[in-house]
Amino acid sequence: MIGREIVYLRRFEEEAKELRKDYGYTRLFSAGSDSLDDYLGGGYGRANGYEVVLLFGPTKIGKSMVALNFLRKPIEVGKRVGLMTLEDAGADVFIRIADIVGKEVLENRILKGDTVHIMSPDDLIKSWKLTELLAMIEEWFTIRNIDVILLDHLQFAFEGAEAIRGENEYISQRIFMQKLNQLMKRVNKTIILVSHINKDNSSKGINKVVGSGSIAQAATKLIEVSRNNDTIGLKMWGSRFTKTPNDVYYATMVGSYLKGMDKEDELNQEDLPF
Repeated sequence: MIGREIVYLRRFEEEAKELRKDYGYTRLFSAGSDSLDDYLGGGYGRANGYEVVLLFGPTKIGKSMVALNFLRKPIEVGKRVGLMTLEDAGADVFIRIADIVGKEVLENRILKGDTVHIMSPDDLIKSWKLTELLAMIEEWFTIRNIDVILLDHLQFAFEGAEAIRGENEYISQRIFMQKLNQLMKRVNKTIILVSHINKDNSSKGINKVVGSGSIAQAATKLIEVSRNNDTIGLKMWGSRFTKTPNDVYYATMVGSYLKGMDKEDELNQEDLPF
């Protein structure tokens, strides 16, 4: 039930002062390189606010690898990272992360540290309700004090969840995304979501995202991932807290590592299917 409390806008003056320090930029976390951070408006995440990053693209092009690369710098500097990799076994995720962060970070932050969390194998084989997944996300942020969570991927979460009687899948997705958006605003943390796209080739930009339109609406950064051989293209279609660039960010996938291109190499790239 909606309350009747009278709230005056002045209540948020102090909170706004803190937000204003970095307003127009999202530079809490580095996405891995200076050039990519510049493209994203400083990186991603806000020191005194929330951020919902949505990475979307076709299957089997490396969205998960891009997402894990976004976590390289947070892991390196000792931020608390949560991996909700629903489709992949823990050992596979370990191999990819190890290749991305390198031996020194692997040794100091992952093997000797307690800052990188992952879902237990038992949780991955259980059926769950979307409300339970939301409760786990909240627990990781508030009890474990995780700084940034990767949820990969949304369609697996929706398809693996137990259906709620009387609700169709789009209603369930909309309710989940609305509640996730509310949660992120409450905890002022950062989450990275990975999503597939529609098979309809006529769709463009954020309309490609599979499922309810609430998925794109909840995101504060919408980044499409495309690929041509070893060339990865990132196209940011929208950003709530920064300017949205008009161009495409190009990188190469060297094994598991995402490496930004020089401007000269970018000019020689063929157009990717955005």
